[in-house]
Amino acid sequence: MLGAAVLGLGRIGPSHVKVVASTPGVELKAVAEMSEEKLGKLLSDFPGVAGYGDYRDVLKRDDIDVVVICLPHWLHEQAAVDAANAGKHILIEKPLADSVAECDRIIEAAERNGVALMPAHTQRYYPVVRKTREVLDSGQVGKLIMAVDMWYKPLNPEARPRWMLDRKTGGGMALMDGVHLIDRLLWIIGPDVEAVSAMVGNPVYPNIPADDTSMSFLRWRSGVVATISRIAFRTGVTKYGADFFCTNGQVRFRIPYGSVGQEGVWIGQNEKYTPVEFSRFNSLERQFQEFVAAVRDRRPPPISAEHGRRVIQVMEAMDRSSETRREVLL
Repeated sequence: MLGAAVLGLGRIGPSHVKVVASTPGVELKAVAEMSEEKLGKLLSDFPGVAGYGDYRDVLKRDDIDVVVICLPHWLHEQAAVDAANAGKHILIEKPLADSVAECDRIIEAAERNGVALMPAHTQRYYPVVRKTREVLDSGQVGKLIMAVDMWYKPLNPEARPRWMLDRKTGGGMALMDGVHLIDRLLWIIGPDVEAVSAMVGNPVYPNIPADDTSMSFLRWRSGVVATISRIAFRTGVTKYGADFFCTNGQVRFRIPYGSVGQEGVWIGQNEKYTPVEFSRFNSLERQFQEFVAAVRDRRPPPISAEHGRRVIQVMEAMDRSSETRREVLL
């Protein structure tokens, strides 16, 4: 039985708590959260689980084998390094860190201490994303030529914690949403992006010191190209998904955001889209189960730390391209 703890009860933290508590062969032993109100409310539903106001106190426990880090982005590096130095295996919510330099320090600490480290890029576990890759890999629509990945949604800054609205603390939509789109494309197309051109900025909310908009063009060594477009608008129409264009047809997936939009995968041929059936499952559960299996079997996690670093490397290339108004080579 593996002992586990969840560090942080922000937006996704409570969902991770439920997943950890329900996973066979794992016992949820502790939760860390600075907010006494949040911690008390959650612990009332999980009797026997210990609560801590400081995650470092959790790391002192010898009966904790695995930690799930769900802290604000700007705390990822320190928390992950502390966990690695304490000998804990680490599943860390995306992004792995705010910069490549921070990623490198986390990876070094995990390797030095011999612990598993996996960035939680959960969207590659979404059923529609998995089915899309399956269709593309099958060859039934031919060879991939290009892709368009997009996420348009309201920012609603009044509903977000302050750290999410300042790039200095890991805020902005690149680190919130952009890394999802980068991860999806790298997982489906491959990691070998060779060039990036981009515009990144905050034209919608110029008084908020964090990006809300980006348009990027990525080129792979294979010749495949893709665009990533995202905007967090004041008012507009939500759109969330991706389209893939191949030599013998198209594939698209859509994901609902809140109560808006539909979920599905479609193949486009002969001027019509045909729905593709897909199995439904809990993506957080599948992700955690695969991470735990890797820890038990002492094999590399299904999402490598190097992949998490590559996502941030591409994101930083977008920033540099936007600042210089030039293509950035990787």
